[in-house]
Amino acid sequence: MQQRRLLMLLGLVLLILTLLAVVAVWFLSGGLGGSTPPPDATADPNVVVATPVQIDTEEIVAAAVNIERGQEITAEMLRTITWPKANRPEAAVNDIARLVGQRARYTILSGQPIFTNMVVESLDQLPPFGSDAAVRINKGFVAISLPYDMRNGVAQGIEDGDAVNVIVSWALLDIDEDFQSVLPNLSAAVVPPNTPLTFQQTADGQSGQSVNTTNSLSTVILGTGPETSAIGREEAPVLNQPVYVVPQEPQRARLVSQSIIQNALVLRVGQFKEEISATPVPTAGAPVEAPPGSTPTPPPPPTPTPLPPDIITIIVSPQEALVIDWVNRMKQRYPDAVNITLVLRAAGDTTTVETQSVTLQYMFEQYNISLPSKLTYGLDTKPLPTATPRLVTP
Repeated sequence: MQQRRLLMLLGLVLLILTLLAVVAVWFLSGGLGGSTPPPDATADPNVVVATPVQIDTEEIVAAAVNIERGQEITAEMLRTITWPKANRPEAAVNDIARLVGQRARYTILSGQPIFTNMVVESLDQLPPFGSDAAVRINKGFVAISLPYDMRNGVAQGIEDGDAVNVIVSWALLDIDEDFQSVLPNLSAAVVPPNTPLTFQQTADGQSGQSVNTTNSLSTVILGTGPETSAIGREEAPVLNQPVYVVPQEPQRARLVSQSIIQNALVLRVGQFKEEISATPVPTAGAPVEAPPGSTPTPPPPPTPTPLPPDIITIIVSPQEALVIDWVNRMKQRYPDAVNITLVLRAAGDTTTVETQSVTLQYMFEQYNISLPSKLTYGLDTKPLPTATPRLVTP
């Protein structure tokens, strides 16, 4: 009995030792997160075990939004993105402040890295890809051109980027509402048919003319002299004789001026592509004597002098552009009746002022100009005789 208990105890001890050995082997073979044993030397030599590699990166500048061609770049338009150092382009930019204030050479899409060759410092450096002038115009505005010369353009002192006001003057005449022709109208006499009539033109400077109307048709006789052809008006009788008064000269125009556009930005003075460019004058070297009998070399042509600008382009609203176009067309049709004047504004002044149209009546009332009285004396209008200066040689 005692021997049997001893055998059972011995078997239990052996079982425990066996279990402990199995657990030890399991832990050593990587179970429960244990370390991985080295690869077997007898394994396939073509199998490569991947080893994780750490990649060095850096931050470069990219567009946070779409940036249009020619648009000025601000800090809000930029952000940084992670880029591998090994593949970093030489033109990449790491500092956002370096691109602020630059302008996009081309349209840059959101998320696209911005390189130094994609920006320019000023609009003058933009490549000939479309119109550079259009880049300078804000959305909602248009550019239109006006005539420009010494008299209407501040002695040609206006430069690109200045602000100007546009003043227009009109010389107005009375016209017939139906005929749309300048008054006074011309008169005509209608003679019934078969009426014997002789008409004699007796106006000064006109040759005599007789018209016989003995025919079967009505005849219209037009006056040929200004005293007889213009329609006048009846005046009060003088010495019991009715008086018919006609104008002695053509109608005088009435002038009015008004500022129609204020604070217009000057886009360009002159043509955008100059027709005449200055040619450098060749440096005169030592004179070379021509061989006897040969033709001497002609001197180089003189440097052409650029012509002064005769046109100016301003930036206005679409409605103001229609006004400018109408004024341009009227000036082309009636060059003596329409005049355009440009006035230069102070730098940085964007205020607008309500103005009143200026007429002859406005001038007399606003500046308290008195109407001269009719006197019994006046100034001598005849020119004084002048002696011709003569150079006396001693």
